[in-house]
Amino acid sequence: MQEIYLDNAATAKPLPEAVEAFNAALREYGNPSSLHGAGIRAKETLEKARAEVANAFGAAAKEIVFTSGGSESNNHALRGAFRTHCRRGKQIIISEGEHPSAENPVRALAEEYGAEVTAAPTKGGVLDINALREALKKPTALVCVMLANNETGAIYDITAVREAIDSSGTGAHFHCDAVQAFLKCGEYKKIKLYCDTASVSAHKIGGVRGVGALYIKNGVRLPAYILGGGQEGGLRSGTENVAGAAAFAAACRAHKEGAAANLRKAFTNVLAAECPFAAFHIPPRHVDSIVSVSFPGVRSEVLLNALSAEGIYISAGSACSASRKGVSRVMEAFGLPKPELESAVRISFGEENTEEECVYAAKRIAENAKRLKR
Repeated sequence: MQEIYLDNAATAKPLPEAVEAFNAALREYGNPSSLHGAGIRAKETLEKARAEVANAFGAAAKEIVFTSGGSESNNHALRGAFRTHCRRGKQIIISEGEHPSAENPVRALAEEYGAEVTAAPTKGGVLDINALREALKKPTALVCVMLANNETGAIYDITAVREAIDSSGTGAHFHCDAVQAFLKCGEYKKIKLYCDTASVSAHKIGGVRGVGALYIKNGVRLPAYILGGGQEGGLRSGTENVAGAAAFAAACRAHKEGAAANLRKAFTNVLAAECPFAAFHIPPRHVDSIVSVSFPGVRSEVLLNALSAEGIYISAGSACSASRKGVSRVMEAFGLPKPELESAVRISFGEENTEEECVYAAKRIAENAKRLKR
């Protein structure tokens, strides 16, 4: 049975270059903190990887802290920034539909420290900047707005977020979850210009699972997240994942600009032609790698199971959500009616996908949707 993997927003297949770099780095088995030859070689591999990931950001190597992934990076930035800035105000502003690894730490800060959480609407995949400006009239410690939404692909205007913060005079810290945007849209290059901190994850771009990075703008101070031997500038102690970092850097080097655009076009053209009742959810600005679509009358989990039996893998939303029941809060924030909420699925492309398999998948999705429609 042919397998077609179209769930790259959950995790992408590791690129051959990343696998090769990972395996090569495994042979540098020394501890990067050791002063002997084996340790020095491992340290050199780690720092070369840091410089290459930083270069992808357009940042300095010292602004990159390696972590275990996007969730850890979000937790570190949000909890640390609130502790640093809470004297300016207790309010935290987030966008509706943030990833659970951003939303849940913010909710925890509300329970633990009395943070006041305000959510800015994202109806239609557009961040309500006027609502953000209104919220910023109150003393604010922290603003958290993702760059690209992990379920809709919507790109939010971080330039406008930065301008709203600066004009408010609050001095609020701006953290951005850039996991789904990094290397996938031109806007990720704005991170260096407008964000105080930003999180990325290697396995979303063809690296390996278990490694990510936190960008911390030069001059921004965060407290340590993991205490111990003082690795990663004292912010994230523990022996570093050298092989994972090397694979992350290799994935950055191997990235092909605009690879998803042709895949998206081929897929959506066929699906729209083959299934007239398919309802596409297309934000005004979006990454090409994510397509959100509903098939009213076909429950998403039923369609997913039917496709999985054929070896075609898509998703009903974020793989990182703790709940597998009910409808997506992200799609609720998007403003979908109930029939579309119950039938929404996400198709996400990676660099290992081909136009031929995307066309075939679109035809099979259409055929199954028509067969299963109530």
